[in-house]
Amino acid sequence: MEPVCHVGISAVQRLAELDLTPKALHKGLAGGSAEARMCTDMDAPGMAGYAFWSRSNRALREHLTREGWTFSNSQSILRCIHPSGTFAITAVSGSGRVGDENADFSGSVRTKNPKGPAMAKLVQRNHEQLPLFALADNRKQEEPEVNDLPTWFLLYKSSRDGLSFELSLPVEMHGKNVDTWRERVILSENPFLGAEFDIKRLDEVASIIPVEVPVKFKGAL
Repeated sequence: MEPVCHVGISAVQRLAELDLTPKALHKGLAGGSAEARMCTDMDAPGMAGYAFWSRSNRALREHLTREGWTFSNSQSILRCIHPSGTFAITAVSGSGRVGDENADFSGSVRTKNPKGPAMAKLVQRNHEQLPLFALADNRKQEEPEVNDLPTWFLLYKSSRDGLSFELSLPVEMHGKNVDTWRERVILSENPFLGAEFDIKRLDEVASIIPVEVPVKFKGAL
C-alpha cells in the first residue's frame, strides 16, 4: 500500500474512521501546552518539554476515556487504546516538517528525541501489520497484548510560530529516530498558532554564569 497524506476534509474523515475528532487531538495538545507554560526558570532544564509530553497524553486520555477508550503505560509508552483493542495512540514530540502536507514520508518528519528498543519494536510491529486497518465496526475482538498493538503518533513540534502537529502511523526508524510513515493525517485548523504556544523557548537551558566565591583560609594547612 502506498503512503497517503490526508488533508482537510479527508483528514477529518480519516479521524472519524478511527473514532477520533479534531477536538480530541486539540484537547490533548491544549492540555500539554497549558502545563508546559506553567514552567519557569525555577524548574529543571527541559521540564517544559517533559511536562508537555506527559500532560498532552493525560489530556488526550481524559477526553477519550469518556468514550470508552482505555490506556497503558507499558514500557513507558503512554498509549491511549481504542475500545476495540485494535490500535493505540501516543503523543510524541517531533522535529522536521511536522504538519507540512508537502513533506515526504521518509526523513522529513522525525521524532525529536532518540528512541530505545521498546519503540523500535513498536514501529516494527506497525510495519508487519500492514495493510492498514480501518474500523469496520466497534465489536470487541480478541485483544492482542498491548505492546503488539498498531500505534499511531500524535506528533507535535514547537517553534516561535506556535505548535504544528499531525497524527501519523510510523513504520520505520533509522538510527534512534522514527522517521518513516505510512499514513499522515493533517488538520487544516490549527488553534495553536502564535508566540504564546512557543514551548520550545521554555526548554532552552539558560547559560550558566560563573560565580567567584572568595575563600580565606585561617591558620596553616
